[in-house]
Amino acid sequence: MDNSKILESNLISRDLSWINFNYRVLDQVKNENKNILERLKFQSIVSSNFDEFFEIRVGSLYNYIDNKKNRIDYSGLRELPFRDYLLEESQLFFKDFNNYFIKNIIPGMNENSIHLGEIDSLDEEGKKKVKKYFKKTIFPMLTPMVYDNFHSFPILMNKVLIYGVVTKSSDNSDKKKISFIQIPVNLPRFFEYKIEEKIIFIPIEKIIHKYIKKFFRSVTIESTSLFRIIRNGDFTLEESEDIESNFLEELKQKLKDRKFSRVVRIEIEEDSDDYLKSKLKDILDIDENNFFTVKKDSLIDLSSINQIIDFEEFSELLPTRKSPIDPFGIDKNIDKSIFEILSDEDIFLHHPYNSFDPVIQFLFEAAEDPNVLSIKITLYRTAKNSRVIDALLKASENGKHVSVLFEAKARFDEENNLKNGYKLEKA
Repeated sequence: MDNSKILESNLISRDLSWINFNYRVLDQVKNENKNILERLKFQSIVSSNFDEFFEIRVGSLYNYIDNKKNRIDYSGLRELPFRDYLLEESQLFFKDFNNYFIKNIIPGMNENSIHLGEIDSLDEEGKKKVKKYFKKTIFPMLTPMVYDNFHSFPILMNKVLIYGVVTKSSDNSDKKKISFIQIPVNLPRFFEYKIEEKIIFIPIEKIIHKYIKKFFRSVTIESTSLFRIIRNGDFTLEESEDIESNFLEELKQKLKDRKFSRVVRIEIEEDSDDYLKSKLKDILDIDENNFFTVKKDSLIDLSSINQIIDFEEFSELLPTRKSPIDPFGIDKNIDKSIFEILSDEDIFLHHPYNSFDPVIQFLFEAAEDPNVLSIKITLYRTAKNSRVIDALLKASENGKHVSVLFEAKARFDEENNLKNGYKLEKA
């Protein structure tokens, strides 16, 4: 009996449904009624969504596969056949949004004097600036990590551009080595340069590629291949009533482990080195389905095009962001305290259409008001520099009783919540 397929459910597959959802976001990229920067913004969102889909949904599927647990998708497929089908559908989507970027978005950028350029397309002054930028800023920050019979395989960071450089010794030896050069995320993705009305954005990987020989003396470079890995970001925590179990410490460890978890996808440029790919397959326990090939004319990691969207001179091309409005009852009582207003009437807040400022004002007034004895609040996600946290800290300093219930497991905001939780705990 073939156990790979069972009767299909009447329910929709969550993962396949998500791919269809991201096609709808891609429709916004393809909407020619929007200007090029708006379409670029949606292109970035599509790419960012796709990364998170692999980190969480595909990552969750791999948790079943790697731990040899049974899982039946609503499509009727068991875990391994479903993995193959899901990756196949993901490949189709990936090709779709990359091909559209090459055939439609890049020409649209060029029409608006926005160019993804090569170093050779710059004038002499521009070439000198690129060379200086590499020497002074990029070169000191890069460290090749060698993998061969004498060096262990290095930790490759999640969502970071990496060059895999295959080399051979100059002594005619056939032994190959792989060196990995990881491009730090605190370097801008593009070098920006203006020639008359044209704004040229040169990807940092092209600058590194031009000068890559400076890292390798007395060896022969066989190939250079750019790639980027996506790791499993999904994890579960065993919650227990046992007071001896330290839930927060376990969460902190899981967050550390997330940086080095199993690889679920590799974006790699076309014509990449077969030797490099074979080593990545063996060591990272992946197969050809996990490789997503990017054409030379496109970019690995299209979420990074936010730098282009945020370029100062393009601000007039983006639609004016509508400011949230003050709710009825507050807008006409600017000089009154929130407590005075609430003693007269109820206020209905509808976010994000209404400004969140009254909520912040309410908390800060409560923190200072001598008649307020206690503040109790539930928080799901908190910002790095949270005004809500500042207000609660102020209340605590003023002797109020402050109780906060945090959702420590708010996905991808766990670290912010932990830090803010410890701040409040200290106070």
